Amino acid sequence: MLRITPFMASVAALLALLGAAPSVQAQSFDLIIRGGMVLDGSGNPAITADVGVQAGVIVAVENLSNATATRTINATGLFVMPGFIDMHSHADRALFSGGVELRRASNLVAQGITTVVFGPDGRNPAWPLGDEIAGYRSGGTALNIVPMVGHGTVRSVAMGDDYERHATEAEIVRMVQEVRLGMEVGAWGLGAGPEYRPGRFSTTEEIIALAHVVAEYDGFYYSHQRSQSPLPLWLTPSIASDYTPPPTWSPGWRLTATDGMQETIRIGRETGIRVVGSHIKAKGPTTWGQSAVDVIAIERARAAGVQVYLDQYPYETFGGGSVEVIPKWYFAPVGTDRSGGLDAPMWNRRGLMVDAKENLRAHLADPVLRKEMLIDIEFILDLQGGADRHVIVVSPQDPTLVGKTLADVARENGLTPVDQVLTLALEAESDIRSGVRFRGIAGSAEDVERYMRQDFTATGTDGGVVPDPSQGQHPRYYGTYPHKIATYVRDKGTISLPFFVRSSTGLPAQIIGLPDRGYIRVGQKADLVILDYDAVQDFSTILDPGGRNEGIEYVFVNGQPVVDAGALTGALPGQVLIRQEVRGR
Repeated sequence: MLRITPFMASVAALLALLGAAPSVQAQSFDLIIRGGMVLDGSGNPAITADVGVQAGVIVAVENLSNATATRTINATGLFVMPGFIDMHSHADRALFSGGVELRRASNLVAQGITTVVFGPDGRNPAWPLGDEIAGYRSGGTALNIVPMVGHGTVRSVAMGDDYERHATEAEIVRMVQEVRLGMEVGAWGLGAGPEYRPGRFSTTEEIIALAHVVAEYDGFYYSHQRSQSPLPLWLTPSIASDYTPPPTWSPGWRLTATDGMQETIRIGRETGIRVVGSHIKAKGPTTWGQSAVDVIAIERARAAGVQVYLDQYPYETFGGGSVEVIPKWYFAPVGTDRSGGLDAPMWNRRGLMVDAKENLRAHLADPVLRKEMLIDIEFILDLQGGADRHVIVVSPQDPTLVGKTLADVARENGLTPVDQVLTLALEAESDIRSGVRFRGIAGSAEDVERYMRQDFTATGTDGGVVPDPSQGQHPRYYGTYPHKIATYVRDKGTISLPFFVRSSTGLPAQIIGLPDRGYIRVGQKADLVILDYDAVQDFSTILDPGGRNEGIEYVFVNGQPVVDAGALTGALPGQVLIRQEVRGR
């Protein structure tokens, strides 16, 4: 006869208790995604598993073959991954004050984007930040929103229009107060654009003072850096060669492509916060290879404990829209002050360039001004990739030029590229001063891929909501994430698919400090993408920037579908992510 010991009785009782406990497989869910190859956002290889979702949260990642759900998706042969977190988005204004159609952010959710980081280039669509947050909530959004404090915004609050100088101590105190207000309301950090107005006139010390406030809240800093090219985007050789800046000008106004990254690293070193060199690039042949210098600098800084990151959109062409290559001041009357640079507010003054063609001729007639003009045009052509990489995208007078490069047209006409630029402008009969507009392909594949391969580089679009793209607009607005998969994962093999997923999900969440998004794990919010890897393809190009995407079958935001079986649903399930609410402090 078997003798039952107290230990055996305890084990039997435990087994009975476990047997009586409800099995996860026996539960019912709102959604089960069955049999997909799950890439969890960590960079690990895929596993085959079912994903169970309840009330907008992932509650199971395992075999759920016996479970039931209100909705079941068969993901056999498909990849399941976290929703993409766009580290640099300009969708803020559309989602702040746009109508329902803009708030659906169709061109963004169709790429698999579920969360966007705002405050790009140091700007906010409204201030104080509470008003901005209220604007997003008032009409709903398709996307989750990470609100940020814009350096340019708080600088404008403190200094008004009198910003072309260093801030006083009292003004920096006011900026500190505004940053603290924004962080208390729920911001995740500080966005900056010290290559733009008004941030360009700041010192690094000013930004560091604000970043110290962000550090108190475990926030992060991301920046359109002071320079990513031979000169800041607002300078040309005709200004830089002999222009003497006023005493209040920002120190280091003659910048190189390395200065911006060094400033970002310094801010991280002196404040201890996470810092990001945003939409990183090496712009123009003069700086090709800059990626190697940046990577070495970042690796050294990280080895010393500085938390430095990058984000990048995966293209060799830069800038949101099409451009002209003749500086604006050559269309203004001779003698017009140009010291404010290419983006000076004066260029928007009504009537300044009424006689644009005549003003251009007057500059060409002066030997000194003509020489300056030719140097400036050559510089801009190089900065944008060279004549053979300047694609004509708008040409009202002669539509047959569209799609040709400047070099092609110049060769056909027996002209130098610079002479061809001037000829197009002098013969112009349209509202476009230069006769045509270009999209320059200013980057090199080597730099794009070197930046991309780094495990500290996240993905971003630098794009926004664009329902009706115009010819020459950047294809990133519609194609960033499928383009990165199709081109750099599947076709070129630059990075692996798990690496791509981490760069677009887990890594951005780590940079931001998001605890509940970026991964497929129990307890994470159900922001999910289901895609057919072999079929993923972008069709957005320079000449057709609104091209469709294929292969992204489902996109869920907080458990609700915004893309369902390849079709947009128009749903608005996004949330404004308030730092204290998400992180519990």
